[in-house]
Amino acid sequence: MKTTTLIASLLLTACTTQTTHVYKPDGNKQCEPVTTSLADSTDQLTNAGIKAVTSNCAIQTGMAVITVCGAPTLGIHLHEIAASDVQKAKELGYEEASNLLNEDRGIGYEITRCP
Repeated sequence: MKTTTLIASLLLTACTTQTTHVYKPDGNKQCEPVTTSLADSTDQLTNAGIKAVTSNCAIQTGMAVITVCGAPTLGIHLHEIAASDVQKAKELGYEEASNLLNEDRGIGYEITRCP
């Protein structure tokens, strides 16, 4: 019985993929049409062999941004991927979303509707 329980536990653990969130600025500018969509960002990961478990548009919070046409927005593309794919994602310009979180300074991100 103990052996069966141990084997079942090992198999279930082996089947669980650890995931994490990565992000990339969406590249959009104030007062200008959208240049990079969430689908474009997801396709970039897929074409590199990285499966996006979930994908969302989001905005960085707790940060000031200059309000002038042509300036960047705080929009980001946020993807949940396998933790084992983080390095490949970094090579494409993505960063770990945990880097955006700073509770002491009130900085983070919030999922939003895509522009």
